[in-house]
Amino acid sequence: MAKKEKHIKIKKLLQSGNKISLLALLCLLVVAVFFQPAFCQGNDTMKGMDMSEEEMDMVHPFFTHMGLPDPVGHYALRLSGVAAREEEHTLGDFGFHLEAGLLDRVGIHIRNDRVLNNDHTEFMLQYAAIRSQDGMSGFSPFAEVEIPTHKGERHTYGLVGFSTMWSTRILELNQSLEYSPEEEALEGSVSLVGKVGKRLFPVVEFILAATNGEKPQNSMIAGLKYRINKYVVIGVGYQIPVTESKEFTHQMLFQTDLEW
Repeated sequence: MAKKEKHIKIKKLLQSGNKISLLALLCLLVVAVFFQPAFCQGNDTMKGMDMSEEEMDMVHPFFTHMGLPDPVGHYALRLSGVAAREEEHTLGDFGFHLEAGLLDRVGIHIRNDRVLNNDHTEFMLQYAAIRSQDGMSGFSPFAEVEIPTHKGERHTYGLVGFSTMWSTRILELNQSLEYSPEEEALEGSVSLVGKVGKRLFPVVEFILAATNGEKPQNSMIAGLKYRINKYVVIGVGYQIPVTESKEFTHQMLFQTDLEW
C-alpha cells in the first residue's frame, strides 16, 4: 500500500509541474546522458595534473552548482547582491556560495542565495564518480542537508541529487538536479558560460523549482561576467520568471567571485 501511495505522489508531483517543468526535467536528464561519452574518457584525472591558467580561467555561473568538485586546496566564493522587484516594491538581499575541494574527487558546497529571506543554509558533499581524463567533464552524485539559520526555524531537510559538467576552452555547461523526499520537491538548474576574448564571459541559466501540489516557479538568467584577474571576477545578471507562478517580476543580480 505504501509503495502504491508513493507512486501516486510522484505522479502528482510531475502533474503539478505541468509541461514546462516536465520538459525542463527531461532536458536536464538528456544533458547528462548526451555527454556521457565525454565523461567516460577516463577516471585518471586532475590528481597531480598541472593545468594552465588558460584552462582554469572559466568563470562560475550565477547560481548553478559546478558539476564537479574543485581540486584539493582550491576555494571559490560567490558573493551576490540581489534587487528583486515584486509588484511595486524593490527588495534587497544578498547571498553566498562557498565551494572547496576536500579530497581527491570530494568537494563541499556551503550556500544560501537569499540570506535575509531564506531560513535554511545548505551543506552539500559532492563526489566525482565519473571524470574525464582532462578533468573538464564528469558526473557527480551528491547529498545535501539544509540547516535552519533563522530564529524560530528548527526543521532540517535532507536532499539527494546529481550534477554534471562539460567544458571546453570557450564553453562550459553545468547542470544540477536535486530532490527533497520530505518536501516532495524538485530543484534544478542548467548554466552555459561562454568565453569572449580573455576576460569577458556571457552567462545563461535556467532554474527549475517544482513542488507537489503547487505550480512550478521557473526562471531564466542572462548576464555577463568580467575577469579582473585570476583571483577576482565581477558580474551582472537579469533574471525573469518563465512560468505563470512567480516570486518576483524580475531581479537584478550583482556578483563578485573570489578564487584562491
